[in-house]
Amino acid sequence: MATLLITGATGRIGTALRPRLLAAGHDLVLLDERPPEPPVGDRERFVPGSVNDRSALETALPGVDTIVHLAGIPTEDEWDALLDANVTGTKNVLEAAAANGVLRVVQASSIHAVGRVPERPDAPGSVPGDRIPRPDSYYGVTKAAMELLGSLFADRFEMSIVSARIGAFGDRPNSARALLMWTSPDDLARLVQATVELTEPGHHVVWAVSRNTGAPADFTAGERIGFRPVDDASAVLDAEERDELPPEDAEFLGGGLARQPLGRARD
Repeated sequence: MATLLITGATGRIGTALRPRLLAAGHDLVLLDERPPEPPVGDRERFVPGSVNDRSALETALPGVDTIVHLAGIPTEDEWDALLDANVTGTKNVLEAAAANGVLRVVQASSIHAVGRVPERPDAPGSVPGDRIPRPDSYYGVTKAAMELLGSLFADRFEMSIVSARIGAFGDRPNSARALLMWTSPDDLARLVQATVELTEPGHHVVWAVSRNTGAPADFTAGERIGFRPVDDASAVLDAEERDELPPEDAEFLGGGLARQPLGRARD
């Protein structure tokens, strides 16, 4: 099994992945400015710091085989803040990985990198996982930039880098739109495992969403690297629960963020 560094480890996604990756037999190094909850246990090590703290990255990386890069601002915000956290932070992680011989990285891109692609309920499976970016926000632009950095470092340093376009992540779908865009924790853990098993260098942009009935996602790009999601949002909720889900703007893949004022964080 591998030793994985999780950046942004105390966030919502990192917290959900920890027990799943431990159960798969991996050892974990957790990097974040906040202590993890629950506290570190067997086969875990906590390094306090951020991805803009090069000394913290250097402390975290010895013995690491694969990086799960989750750190960053996860929604629309002011441009300078997004640039610092999502773009410069990613550059720092990839530079440190290359310098320390860590050749496998899965990084949290977002559906918002293609958030202005029109949603077509009549055409499931119509949007390739590696479709060229069409961002819906400054946030989406920084995720597209993250993908370009992944391409650069994969080519320059013969790394295996997966840019994972994550959808509506959570234990259960929480909106009508999430029935199509949901990313289950178990499926995201499956994508991490597929990254751990990569042996050939290259950059892969893939949908990191579950196999939801009617989803616009074409999973071919992910299947090329062995990622096959199995969960389905429609199977998680019964008919009554699905009917009670709150509606959400569904004109574009990015939902409401595609209409939110640029550079303004949600209240």
